[in-house]
Amino acid sequence: MGIIWGEGNRFELNGIRFQFIGQLRELFALKEEDGLVLGKWRRVLDAYIDAMSGLSPQNIFELGIFRGGSAAFFNEWLNPEKLVAIDYMQAPTDGFKAYLESAPNAGRIRPYFGIDQADKQKLGSICSREFGDALLDLVIDDASHLLDKTKTSFNFLFPRVKAGGLYVIEDWSWAHMDDPDGVFRQRFHAEPAMSNLVIEIMLASARRPDLIPEVRVFPSCAFIRRGEGETGEDFDISRESFHRGLPIGGSDLFDR
Repeated sequence: MGIIWGEGNRFELNGIRFQFIGQLRELFALKEEDGLVLGKWRRVLDAYIDAMSGLSPQNIFELGIFRGGSAAFFNEWLNPEKLVAIDYMQAPTDGFKAYLESAPNAGRIRPYFGIDQADKQKLGSICSREFGDALLDLVIDDASHLLDKTKTSFNFLFPRVKAGGLYVIEDWSWAHMDDPDGVFRQRFHAEPAMSNLVIEIMLASARRPDLIPEVRVFPSCAFIRRGEGETGEDFDISRESFHRGLPIGGSDLFDR
């Protein structure tokens, strides 16, 4: 069964009701009795549908699930063998907990709470426990949206993505969006822009097309395809970013 779009911000998939957001305040305002809440706009869902066409990822690692709707959605939509999900929150919401306990397909999800996405030791332990030596088909980062933490996760997990697999970074553009209510200014204050990482990845793809053969950038998310190139030990995307032969990675390109 495919996605059945309903009225407003609602849709249904495999008999499970979902809600996407139209405004940031709906992240908290939407009621779970009306459907599991995805912290994503419709345009983000459309980007996934476009980018994931023809793919059937079996091993998925999702960073940042908030109210749990995204993990349930990817589980129902992509039908993976296993979906490991981590979040900094200490426990699932009531709606997501009910899904985990009752949905027929929920047994494929392995949720971990109270996990910092930049904790490489815990990420490594979880990967080893859940996937062993198997590589990842898909990584989705919708976690802190902080540059340093997101880059730490990318450097650790991207080498673990198989050739042809995808790494998705959501909400990379918060520093460049219209912010009339000051939501981003308040939330991220003096934090460096996430777009620094996306730019580094784009530059690295020019130098290392064997490693990153494709980068697709949408207004709110970026899809990075893994190539067959080797990352080596202690991989750091900043060391792969150059301009006219000079390394420029690791600096804040917008610090003026």
